[in-house]
This record gives sequence, structure tokens and C-alpha cells, in this order.
Amino acid sequence: MVIKNCKFLKPFHINAIVLYPFILYCDRQPHSDIIAHEHVHIDQIKRDGVLKFYIKYLLEYFAGRRKGMSHYQAYRNISYEQEAYNSARAT
Repeated sequence: MVIKNCKFLKPFHINAIVLYPFILYCDRQPHSDIIAHEHVHIDQIKRDGVLKFYIKYLLEYFAGRRKGMSHYQAYRNISYEQEAYNSARAT
């Protein structure tokens, strides 16, 4: 289920987020790259399972932070994010 215009995401600098089975978009008309990126996450969750996805996602993020990475670096270092960015760019 897609929910658009979620203004509460803006203060957190989040354009979109998957809280399975929902995709929340900050904007009323999200960019096609963001839509593609979030749909990759939906496919990842279907492939790996909800628990595995979120546990691995958080573990990789916090591992990056423990290594001294900034929030953004740790986020971009998550394997699911790398796959989603690469896949969204390819479409």
C-alpha cells in the first residue's frame, strides 16, 4: 500500500520509507527514481523475509556507525541500499 504526502517525514530528511507492507512518500508526487528505489526494497523484503531484511539492515547500519562512518555513509554502505540505488539507476 502506498501512502503519499507524509509530511512528518520531512523533519527527519526522509523522502520515502518502506514500513512493510506500506511505502510512505514525503511528497505528493515522488520522483520516479524514489519510487523505483522503494519498490526494490519491497522486492528485497519479499525475497529475504521481513525479519531478516530489517535485522540485517539495522545491523549493517550500526556496524558502519561503530566504524566511525557518518549517518549518511553508514546508510549508503548498507547492502540493501546499494542494491536499491544500483537497481533504481539501471531502470
